[in-house]
Amino acid sequence: MRFLVATSCMVIALGVMILIATHKVHSEEKNSIPVQQHLEMLYPTVLVAVGSGSGSGTVIFSDMHEDEYASLVLTNWHVVRSAITVLEEWDSQKQQKIEKETRRPVKIEIFEYNDYSKSIGTTGRTAAIVAYDKKRDLALLRIDDRERSIDHVAVLYPENKDSGPWIFQKAWAVGAGLGKPPFPTQGLLSGFAKDSYGNDLILGSAPIIFGNSGGSGYVMSPRGTYELIGVPSMVSAYGWGSVVSHMGWWRPISEIRIFLRENQYGFVLGDEIEEIIEEDTE
Repeated sequence: MRFLVATSCMVIALGVMILIATHKVHSEEKNSIPVQQHLEMLYPTVLVAVGSGSGSGTVIFSDMHEDEYASLVLTNWHVVRSAITVLEEWDSQKQQKIEKETRRPVKIEIFEYNDYSKSIGTTGRTAAIVAYDKKRDLALLRIDDRERSIDHVAVLYPENKDSGPWIFQKAWAVGAGLGKPPFPTQGLLSGFAKDSYGNDLILGSAPIIFGNSGGSGYVMSPRGTYELIGVPSMVSAYGWGSVVSHMGWWRPISEIRIFLRENQYGFVLGDEIEEIIEEDTE
């Protein structure tokens, strides 16, 4: 009888040890999942489809604005340029030719995932091109859905918080390269330059490929957050167009801020909305 009692105690103790060990394994496995990277870099990335081509985009705002939801996607101008048409037409009243612009809707594919990483399909949205800047190669899209918000939104690198970003910082490029579900590549923030218009550029060594255009470049900030510092726009090439995929040129956050403010979207950056007060002249 004593032997049976002792044996039972040993079995119970062994069972407790197995449960503790199993819980520890599951905890360590969960802690090893790069959850923050998924939430802050992968999930805000969308595919932007225009006609037969596609590029990438990043949700940078999704919240109530002027009594309805506004969901905004940042991308490159060259990703959506085929949806913008400017034609000269005769104006019978003015008796002269005038330029008329047409902006066709574009399609946004928002990806959904299981187990953080496994893409299980997309949810489609239509969006309007609400602003673009050819020289900065930036465009802003507003999703037509005004009743619901988008769950995951990128954090933009803020102003006046530090003197960064800096060369040698680890950097990630995220985009729907070649029309595939969004994927990350890793490199360094490698340099600063100017384009032919005098606008700022940053060089990232995280490899990018066709379809990455309009996506996002991130660094881990001093605030412990993965923050967007640029939009991949082009890659270096040599010879007869041979692409150097690890020399990607990004439109930096400084130019993104200028673009948003010039087009009355400074509220995305946290700028206060100026209220126009009409005075009674009577």
